[in-house]
Amino acid sequence: MNGPYRLDYARYRLLFRHPFGTAHGLRDGTDAVFVRLTGPAGVGYGEAALPPYVEETQDSVISVIRSIDIEQLVPHYMKRSFQPEQGALVTVSPAARAAVSTAVLDYLSRRAGSSVGGYLAPSMPAKTWALTSVTLGHGSLSDIEQRISELPSSSLIKVKLGGPDDIATLKTVQGCDPRPLFLDANQGWTGLSQALRVLEAVEPARLHSVEQPFGKDRWDLHAALQAELDVPVYGDESIQGMDDLERAVDVFRGVNIKLMKCGGLDVAWHMAERAKELGLLVMLGCMSESSLGCAAMAQLQALAHILDLDGPWLLRNDPFSGLTMAVGGMGIRSELGLGVDLISTLDWHPIGA
Repeated sequence: MNGPYRLDYARYRLLFRHPFGTAHGLRDGTDAVFVRLTGPAGVGYGEAALPPYVEETQDSVISVIRSIDIEQLVPHYMKRSFQPEQGALVTVSPAARAAVSTAVLDYLSRRAGSSVGGYLAPSMPAKTWALTSVTLGHGSLSDIEQRISELPSSSLIKVKLGGPDDIATLKTVQGCDPRPLFLDANQGWTGLSQALRVLEAVEPARLHSVEQPFGKDRWDLHAALQAELDVPVYGDESIQGMDDLERAVDVFRGVNIKLMKCGGLDVAWHMAERAKELGLLVMLGCMSESSLGCAAMAQLQALAHILDLDGPWLLRNDPFSGLTMAVGGMGIRSELGLGVDLISTLDWHPIGA
């Protein structure tokens, strides 16, 4: 690279404190690629988290990052127009685009003496009240109480369902934790009768929301379930980008916006704004990201109803620090950039060298 900016990448394996299970299966960690942008004013960082159920891999993300012209991308973000011009990359590799654009925004906002959220949208409220959520993954019924005891205080507890022990899991959780329940089946249920049968195991006053119970293309089943419930049904896998929001209006009451799905914090911001215009509840979620990726989404918390950004609390080797959780929102250590600090030594390699 001949210009003033340099991109480096580092492969990493984020490891869970306990094996983490969803309807997609049980795993011990999540592959990730971290990106570092270095320029005359300092550095900025970004993250691509790659759970095994997505099509992207570390190799494919690094390959796409090599194709990005960082000397053009940085000036684009300097304009603060934030109408994504790298739109094709969202389709090719949303995680790669998210990682690089986050690093650019981190770098530029630090240079401007601002938070990323303030750099993106100066008129957006700096702080607001939002519900926070922590996740209980699939696992043995016998250790549910122990795993819950290790989770931080939050407004809600998200229970991963979509397996043979759904009803037993719900009964156990209700017996050892008083928080309202957010139920996430990760497309694991196959029919309306199954969903309603499992939901009957929840005390009505404890049921807060349900997330993506059926396959991502089963808009009909999601609409039918929402019609049966007084609580919101949120779309996750069904909501990949901006176009899906329009269709969601008559199906879901809320949508889960994730950095790794939509392809960048600028896209997530536009999606959250549009979702609110359409009357949809906004949840900001994560794919087991570190404190870096979750802090990026926390920059938009003023637009959210629920913050499902608990990735760091599920990990035992988070390479970044500075994110905290409370009942009413997320706290970030610094008001510069993403607000978190690199605390581990990563094996950086130059892009384009």
